[in-house]
Amino acid sequence: MIRFAREVELLQDLTASRERLEKALPFPGITEAVEFGRNYLSYGSVFFQRGYFDQAEAAFAQAFRDNPSSAEALYGIGSVYLNQQKTAEARETFERATKLQASYPDTLANAWNNLGLLDAREGRTEQAIGFFLHALQQNPDHVVALENLGSAYRQLKQWDKVRESFDRALAVAPQDPEANYGIGMVFAQTDDTARALEHLQRALQSRPAYPEALNNLGILYLRTQRRDEAVAKFEECIRVAPAFDQSYLNLARVYALEGTPHKARAVLVELLKQHPGHAQAQEMLVQLGPR
Repeated sequence: MIRFAREVELLQDLTASRERLEKALPFPGITEAVEFGRNYLSYGSVFFQRGYFDQAEAAFAQAFRDNPSSAEALYGIGSVYLNQQKTAEARETFERATKLQASYPDTLANAWNNLGLLDAREGRTEQAIGFFLHALQQNPDHVVALENLGSAYRQLKQWDKVRESFDRALAVAPQDPEANYGIGMVFAQTDDTARALEHLQRALQSRPAYPEALNNLGILYLRTQRRDEAVAKFEECIRVAPAFDQSYLNLARVYALEGTPHKARAVLVELLKQHPGHAQAQEMLVQLGPR
């Protein structure tokens, strides 16, 4: 039997914040300084932002050789490692950065935040919370740390702290898509559907191509018997984020429950084109039975 109530993927908590975090560097405006000389931090920032990670690492390493007390240089190297999935190297480099002096306001907050992210990825939620709190000691208005803190508390179902974290983030950045998504998911999980809808819609106003928000808005529409709007959101999510699997699965479940298995199969076949061997898609095709 195909079900889609509590078994659908409502929580994909850290994804959006993680993507924004990994693209960030702590020195805004530094890329404009390259004309003033061989500023290796500037070169590293330019290379990093354009995705040339080997060159970025070399530039940040030279900046660190030129100034071994530079937290920014180590933070840049750690950011490269993070994007290259070199987890151990990233962790060690961020830890070293937190022990140095920073020239830019958010360097140390970003380093602590990234340490928290690494622990959160590995399931060490309570340790991650400690790192996010360290980041907020450096900058109480660090929006990404507030969002990640809220997501970590959500893993522990500490709802009051979740609300507090995302409320603080929204106080700093009312239109921030991740903060609106995060508080929206709190309301979804505590069955305050109207407020969940409001905040997911706000998240999409700021970021129309936000797959988690589109998918979960579709789920909330299903909860409130708005089938056509739910299907439209799942289809939109597939269109703007074809690699995101959950909307395919949810749309296929809708068609299966409606007694149109040929439509469900077609959706699952499209998912398998994106993700050959996708276990859930293959299982659902078996459950749908022969053509």
